[in-house]
Amino acid sequence: MHTFYVPPSQIDTDTATGVPIAISVRGSEHHHLRKVLRITPGETIRIIDGRGNVYTAEILDTPTNRSSSEARIHTHEFHATPSPTLTLFQGLPKNDKMELILQKTTELGVTRIVPLHSEHALRKPSQNRYERWHRVLISATKQCKRAWLPELHKAQQFADALAQLESFSLCLLLSSHTEQTFIAPHREIQHIKAVLRETPRTSDIALFVGPEGGFSDQEIAAAIQNGCIPVTLGTNILRTETAAIVGIAVTVYEYLT
Repeated sequence: MHTFYVPPSQIDTDTATGVPIAISVRGSEHHHLRKVLRITPGETIRIIDGRGNVYTAEILDTPTNRSSSEARIHTHEFHATPSPTLTLFQGLPKNDKMELILQKTTELGVTRIVPLHSEHALRKPSQNRYERWHRVLISATKQCKRAWLPELHKAQQFADALAQLESFSLCLLLSSHTEQTFIAPHREIQHIKAVLRETPRTSDIALFVGPEGGFSDQEIAAAIQNGCIPVTLGTNILRTETAAIVGIAVTVYEYLT
């Protein structure tokens, strides 16, 4: 059964009961349904609204020249948000690496992604880029059968991200062994797995991943001062996109499985 993303605003409910009864598939999802997959009236599709609601619905017989496809809802399930929530604060990488990060961390279960401006990441994404990233999230969410669409925030300054850390139970800063002397000259930086296993069950986790070149010494010091725990993923130096994917994967393995 094919999956389509439809925002809550395109789902009609019965005014008397509040029960969802019909769905309007529009835009690129309508084009994919009609022109690419050539789904015909009478076929059943799976629909997610990105907010935990999953529907099965039957495509109705509507004119092919319309800008939307109408569907009658047959079943409805609600999926609660997974716990803990996982927020990735990602230093803006170069080229199209952000798309890979968005795609793979969505498949792994990230809750929200916050791109970061930092000393080594000064790129300013355009509105077209954000729209492209949003489409990547939708595609990955549909592909892996998630019920919740990850939240994608506008890029923030590093200092603004640190100001939000009080809302998290656990804040981790991925570091490399090359930063050992600066961060902890008298002790070994712990592996992320060890920190996760030593920490009581938490509800909200933040993971900071630097861009190419990592975070600056000043940024690392400020993060630690604001409660971030520096952790490693091992002795190998990973690319930023690899570090983000592995960091989320290890966290999910330790806390959500």
